[in-house]
Amino acid sequence: MSAQPKILIVEDEGIVAFNLQQRLQQMGYQVTGLAESGNEGLSLVSSQRPDLVLMDIHIKGEMDGIELARMLTRDHALPIIYLTAYSEDTTLERARQTQPYGYLIKPFSERELHATIQMALERHQVQTALRDSQQLLSQALEAALMGTIEIDLAQDTVRMNGAPGATLGFVPGQAQTVDAFLARLSAADREQMREDLRPGVNRRHVLSLVSTEGLEHWLQIDVTTTDDGRMRGVVQDVSARERARLTMLRTNEQLEERVAERTAELRQHVQELEAFSHTAAHDLRSPIRAIAGLGEILMEMHGEQLGDDGRQMLDRMRQAARRMGELIEALLGLSKLSRAPLHPQPVDLAVMAREIGEALRQAEPGRAVDFDTPDSLMATADPALIRSVLDNLLRNAWKFSRERERAHIRFSAEEQDGEPVYAVSDNGCGFDMKHGAQLFSPFFRLHSEQTYGGTGLGLSIAQRIVGRHGGRIWAEGRPGEGATIRFTLGA
Repeated sequence: MSAQPKILIVEDEGIVAFNLQQRLQQMGYQVTGLAESGNEGLSLVSSQRPDLVLMDIHIKGEMDGIELARMLTRDHALPIIYLTAYSEDTTLERARQTQPYGYLIKPFSERELHATIQMALERHQVQTALRDSQQLLSQALEAALMGTIEIDLAQDTVRMNGAPGATLGFVPGQAQTVDAFLARLSAADREQMREDLRPGVNRRHVLSLVSTEGLEHWLQIDVTTTDDGRMRGVVQDVSARERARLTMLRTNEQLEERVAERTAELRQHVQELEAFSHTAAHDLRSPIRAIAGLGEILMEMHGEQLGDDGRQMLDRMRQAARRMGELIEALLGLSKLSRAPLHPQPVDLAVMAREIGEALRQAEPGRAVDFDTPDSLMATADPALIRSVLDNLLRNAWKFSRERERAHIRFSAEEQDGEPVYAVSDNGCGFDMKHGAQLFSPFFRLHSEQTYGGTGLGLSIAQRIVGRHGGRIWAEGRPGEGATIRFTLGA
């Protein structure tokens, strides 16, 4: 609205109209024109766009002021103030139906006129802002597929507006019975909604309903109970979201079924492979033992006749058979790891490490080795399996530090990110970190068998056992500067 409100005067008595114009201008209003008839008033409204109309009821022409006011209110939403000398009931009733902003009986004072105009302009401004807000709200609700809902249990009515209401066949402004609304719901939602249709219950519902076309829709309803006992709130069509959710659930269920099937197949394949590995390794024992035994007999009975070359070849054959026997035993041990049940319990890893170190010293008493372990290091693990891990790691440290004049082997633990990390370190030959991941592959070797013996399965066995405990294992090292193997045991 402009700083100086514009007012149109519709009055067929020229002297009265001119006098009113003078009084309004003295009050600070801008008079946009004087009209004597309804047609002249329509023309001036279209051209001048006034902010308010002062309307006499009896004017020239076929239409009176009340009919003109009805047209202006309908087409231009203008505030109307009637200025008339007539106050009979029939005239007042006709004027009231046009919802005027004021009704002044002539004669009236300037103070009455000014106060009535000010209240009319302020009321119109508030109503315009409210109408704009309602329009914006309506547009927002429509864009979000939302609407409003009102449930009146006392009147047995349900009213729903907006897109969701149209989907369910609600006519704007018209009501359905509560039972008719509930009949649209799925059986489970119907019973829940009946339970919640009680005073004081404020809740969000996602309901499955059937539209007028027989299609399933989902509505999200947020209602609160008002002081008069009615439930009012907003409703949103969330069918797209719910269909996507149900599709995802079905996809997840199908995926879980496929994963279960593939897991069962994989488990079966692994069991078959382990069984084959175990059987094959077991069946190879006899011929390898026969080769080694026959070699011993041949050496004892005919060693002199074979000569030096023959005895060397026979000795190499016996060593190869013994080596094959060690590999078979290692493979059998590796295959048993997946089948053996875990029996976790508190164990002192430091005590185990010292026992293994003492056994290594007794096997090679001539070596100078500093063996460092803490006094106690408690953990929860399967005693037999974790001993196998420590045995493999400490034997590797013992073996690969053989070239040192004085070897240093250390078993320790530290906390990283709230988790205990155990470590076996040595000052041996070390390794290049580019081979770090391959160290745990079965039969992988960084050094020749002649230089450092063994089956090549020690770290692979350790990795499998650590994995069964829910932990992880990794290696760090540098050529000529030793190596450190670290591992965790999970939760």
